[in-house]
Amino acid sequence: MSIETILGTIFAKLSVTNKPELKFFTELFELIFSIQGRINFENLSRYSKYDESTFRRRFAKFFDWLSFNNALIKSAQVGTQGNVIAAIDCSFIPKSGKSTFGLDKFWSGCAGSAQRGLEISVLAIIDVFSGSAWTLDTTQTPAQLKSKTDDDKDNAYSRIDFYIEQILDCLPYLTQVHYFVADSFYAKTKMMTALRDVNKHLITKLRSDANLMFQFEGVHEKRRGAKLIYEGKAVFDDLSKWHFIGNDAKYDYLSIYHRVCYSPQFERWLSVALVLNTKNNKYILLASTDKEQCAREILTYYQLRFQIEFLFRDAKQFAGLNHCQARDEDKLDFHFNMSMTAVNIIRLVRINDPTKVSMNALTRRAYNTRIVQNLLSELCLKAEFELLNPAIQKIINYGTVF
Repeated sequence: MSIETILGTIFAKLSVTNKPELKFFTELFELIFSIQGRINFENLSRYSKYDESTFRRRFAKFFDWLSFNNALIKSAQVGTQGNVIAAIDCSFIPKSGKSTFGLDKFWSGCAGSAQRGLEISVLAIIDVFSGSAWTLDTTQTPAQLKSKTDDDKDNAYSRIDFYIEQILDCLPYLTQVHYFVADSFYAKTKMMTALRDVNKHLITKLRSDANLMFQFEGVHEKRRGAKLIYEGKAVFDDLSKWHFIGNDAKYDYLSIYHRVCYSPQFERWLSVALVLNTKNNKYILLASTDKEQCAREILTYYQLRFQIEFLFRDAKQFAGLNHCQARDEDKLDFHFNMSMTAVNIIRLVRINDPTKVSMNALTRRAYNTRIVQNLLSELCLKAEFELLNPAIQKIINYGTVF
């Protein structure tokens, strides 16, 4: 299935009959994977029939990326063979200058410190059966928002409030999702309460020294007064009071323990999975706001959270996520969504590609195909020299690593 076919199908589902818009997006997404160098206005115009001013003008226009990605995810039949979960995470975008919208200090995982630049927040859908992630929504984080809050005790609008708004805006497209997975930064009372209010649950990572109280599981004495609720404070150096569930199916050196615990910090009951790495004798604490959820499922869902990192990786390596020349909010938003959506499109192309080649191979073939098409059109060769011709295919696959 070609990019043109995919876009035509999705635009038809969205009832978009604007043919110039369809032609522009077809050209744009084919260009992303078939040109050399940076994905910016100037370089796009070098390889395209559109000039630089056209790209700048188009990037300033509104496009409903959320509905587009939702239709694309449905075309990929995500969740048809099992459950789907949602993952939310941020990625740092290096950017210099003084007039760029959203410039602030954000955490950079590569640098291991806060750096001056931009940040995007991505909400992704993850198919539990296939283990693949798909971008649903990409939003740029505004500048000058508090990065740290004292949860509900702080009334100042913070980045957590912004991320919660992003989730709530996407709720109409998340009817199949019951669990959200996020790293330890999102382990906040505000986030848990916001998801609880819409009948959703959060799976996240806790501090290794989290303050937790075991739920009482013994037999209550026959006496007057209230029944016991807690069995004491949770300890992590002695696992005798934890229930051993077994080893992880994928990594047998990970031992899984479980208890239902009360968190005074979050003021709620949590289903807590203690995952012990028997190689180095270190552990992590994973928690779900669904106290009935089993430990194995908590671990499986949290492991799938890492799939969102592959979306960031592919968008930066192959779709020019870090290459935007623009400074204003609308053009930046278009560029970030274009890059993340391009990864969705190329993944859909790979699903229907019997060769299942790598992203590197796909981009090499796309570049060779564009060169061959331009060469044939300029030489005005006859129709019998088609792209499916074995000789032409040999050129298209030139330099491709299978």
